[in-house]
Amino acid sequence: MSKGKKAFSWVGGIVVLFILIVVSWMGVETSIEVSSHADFCIVCHAMEPMVKSYRDSVHGGNNPRGIMAACTDCHTDHANVVTHLLSKARSGSHDIWVTVTRDESTLDWQAKREQHNAYVYDSGCLSCHRNLESVTAGRGEHAKYFSGLVDSQCVDCHEGVGHENLNKYLLETKYRYHFDQ
Repeated sequence: MSKGKKAFSWVGGIVVLFILIVVSWMGVETSIEVSSHADFCIVCHAMEPMVKSYRDSVHGGNNPRGIMAACTDCHTDHANVVTHLLSKARSGSHDIWVTVTRDESTLDWQAKREQHNAYVYDSGCLSCHRNLESVTAGRGEHAKYFSGLVDSQCVDCHEGVGHENLNKYLLETKYRYHFDQ
């Protein structure tokens, strides 16, 4: 093979590899985006009350500007990109596993609400509320939080955040489907 053909083959191979990488990344990025929102999460029937209460909340768009947080803004760790992706994969895999292997009527959502620290991350809150520390500097409970004087997470004080009237929707679902029988 001549030098010109060899160089053309290498350049062609590099271009094809580059295109493959870009297309693959676009697919991954699109998958991450699509699977981050309530319309995707509601695919699992068990999430219906959570999505309804989310849509009632300020974080679900029930605010004057219609701004919405994605489910993964709160329910995945945002410490860094790798942690975020691993947290999303772990959470998604777990949710799929539970949906496929368990009877939804046996899920005790009230008990799960008591474990909110396990699936709501401060790094998610602070990724949106970036200026909270400077705005509350030296004042109130937020100042104690940022100085490390309290051993709690955001959701400990802001329990209903993201899911307005969740208890109401959980009870409606329970009685509509007779999960307790």
